[in-house]
Order: sequence, then C-alpha cells, then structure tokens
Amino acid sequence: MSLQEPVTMKQKASLAEREGVLQQIYHQVLERQPYQFERKKLAGLEKEFIKGKIGIRHFLKSIAVSSIYLESFYEKSSNVKFIENAFKHFLGRSPHDEAEIRECDWLLVEHGVGAMVSALIDSEEYRKMYGSLTVPYWHPHRYESPNDYLENRWLGQEHAGDRGWAIPTLYWHELHLDCTGGTCRPSWTPSSRVRES
Repeated sequence: MSLQEPVTMKQKASLAEREGVLQQIYHQVLERQPYQFERKKLAGLEKEFIKGKIGIRHFLKSIAVSSIYLESFYEKSSNVKFIENAFKHFLGRSPHDEAEIRECDWLLVEHGVGAMVSALIDSEEYRKMYGSLTVPYWHPHRYESPNDYLENRWLGQEHAGDRGWAIPTLYWHELHLDCTGGTCRPSWTPSSRVRES
C-alpha cells in the first residue's frame, strides 16, 4: 500500500521531524518499515538524512539501488513489473502506457536500476508534483482512459507481490487474468462446450 497523503518536510526540520519523514519514505518505497538487520545496512544513509546532509530525492535514489530495495522488488520481478513498482514508489502512479514502459525498460537494460530511477526522480513530473521536500505518494490525477483509472486503482491498493512478480497490472487485465493472491489464472470461466472438449 502506498501513502495517500502528502508528507512534506520543512527546510529546517528537526531530528524528530526527519525521523518521521524517514518512516514515511520507507512506507512508500519499501511498503513496510525495514527489519532490524536491514536498518543496520541503511544506518549510514539514515544518519546522513537525519542530520540533513542529504535530502529526500538523494535518499530515494540511494535506497533504490540498495540491496534491500533490489532484493524486494527487482531480483524476483520481471523488468516490466519492476518498472511498474518503481512508478508506484517514486511517482505515485502506474505507467500510462507501453511507450512509458519501453522507455524505462531501455534505461533499465542499458544503464541499470540507478539510471532508470534517477530518470523518474529527476523528471519534470516529479519536480512539479513533489519538489524536493515532499515524499512521493499515491495521488489523484487525471486518467487517460478507463483502463488507466483501473490500473492506477489496482496498483495503488496492491501490496508488494499480491499479484505476483511477473505480469504488471497493465497487462494482466488485458490478458483476462486474475493475478490476485500472487498466482495468475484465467479470469473468465470457459463455457460448458469448451470444458467438454
């Protein structure tokens, strides 16, 4: 599940405020709080963020290439499903169309996860929506089509892995699949004539 409300950090935020923002970043990007052993891996990065040495955007770019994020969302996913999750985590929406997915897939294959996520975070869309002091969140926006609305609705309510790691939302409903619960199966029931043959 993604954040539904904006969380904005003040320019001169206190340590307590920064710690609160850090929890919201984890909620949005990891879809959970890190486990204790993961926190040890993130200790240096967290310390820089809490002390104000790095901002939200830098922290997001760093966590995207961390072993924790990669193990959770990249290593067990297809590239397309990973891209869909990256849009959810860093832009607060699902990809609009296959062209967006192809562009990100090219970046991912040619330049790696860091370059692809940096492209999302450095985008004009990100700057206009979040600036440098707001944590990305699942936000209402104008939908291009009914399918765009449905994809955003499903993805916004999906917890990591709920619909598997291979087929992104953009495709599973077009293929008439129900991927709820992590296993994809036909969403239609064949007629009795088909079952008899």
